[in-house]
Amino acid sequence: MEQLTAAGPDASGPHASRRAGLSEFGVVGLLAGLGVLVLVETQQITDGIGTVRTLSPRVVPYFVAGFLLVVSVLLALDIVRGGRGEQESGEDVDLTHGTEWRTLLGLAALVAGSGQLIPLIGFPAAGALLFFGTTRLLGSHRIVLDLVVSIVVPLVAFLVFTEGLGIYLPLAGA
Repeated sequence: MEQLTAAGPDASGPHASRRAGLSEFGVVGLLAGLGVLVLVETQQITDGIGTVRTLSPRVVPYFVAGFLLVVSVLLALDIVRGGRGEQESGEDVDLTHGTEWRTLLGLAALVAGSGQLIPLIGFPAAGALLFFGTTRLLGSHRIVLDLVVSIVVPLVAFLVFTEGLGIYLPLAGA
């Protein structure tokens, strides 16, 4: 039986190592790009007129931007020195099996639809529809348990944000 690797059937040869390094530099570029984006966008944050704060609202985004940039530099140095990421050995993925487009498109529609429904029916109801629809698309046959979890989880999240954190999520028609 032929063993498939994540890199594909032609993963051996003189160019395989080079391709692997280039893909890892893609991650470096993504991290650095996100860091620069966060840094640029953070400069658009204003404190508002007449506010006196010990810490500016820019502190955490600057920290995140700096962290992303430092990690990207350290990862690039590691790759240049010959470091490579380990292949995942615990994944049980059949690479010959095609994509289940119905499930993928259904999940994408659920996420997009729930985002559109939040202003109309509120966060708890839209979240419940999202959870329940996801369980059905992914093949769950426990309808009662799915309904209970689909109602409880968004409701608890709503209460935690609203009552615990003071971040008000929309209710129906609000």
